[in-house]
Amino acid sequence: MVARELSAPSRRTERRWLPAGLGAAWLYAYAGVWIATLVPAVLVALVGRPWVLPVRHVLGLTLTAQRNPPPGIGHVLFSEAHNLPIVAWPLLLGLIGAHRHPLAKHVADGLLTACIIVNTLQVGAALGAYGVPLLPYLPQLPVEWGGLALGVSAWLVQRRRALTVAEGLGLLALIAGVLLCSGALETVAVPHR
Repeated sequence: MVARELSAPSRRTERRWLPAGLGAAWLYAYAGVWIATLVPAVLVALVGRPWVLPVRHVLGLTLTAQRNPPPGIGHVLFSEAHNLPIVAWPLLLGLIGAHRHPLAKHVADGLLTACIIVNTLQVGAALGAYGVPLLPYLPQLPVEWGGLALGVSAWLVQRRRALTVAEGLGLLALIAGVLLCSGALETVAVPHR
């Protein structure tokens, strides 16, 4: 009888701090963010001089280590404060009930698509215009895009069902942690004086 009690599966409900289906939604979103980045990069690179020169003029990037200050916690925290609202706002879509109405879902989808394009277009155009010399200045990009994809995947999960408070807070903490890592990479791993 004791052995049966020890081997019986626990009937307690398990609390999840991340929603089911997040992994698949994240992969889908991460692929979408990279596609949105690489399409403008390829277009600018293929068209060549007629687009490269205007993009370089508009962006005005100076790819020298002297332009980057030495690493500091202030830059990491500034990066976090700047990126967190941009990435985490899709969590709010569930709070306002956008997942309950078809029209609201389409509006939310459009807003999220616009957010992705606004955030990836400039980076993609810069990659196409500056090419390989830009890469040492973007070591954080895969991690930062991972954070952006987490925000997008939060909405993709919420389209099907509302998140619990624990899931929403867990996602917010995960997004904040990923963006903190991205900010640290951006601060420490880029060429600096």
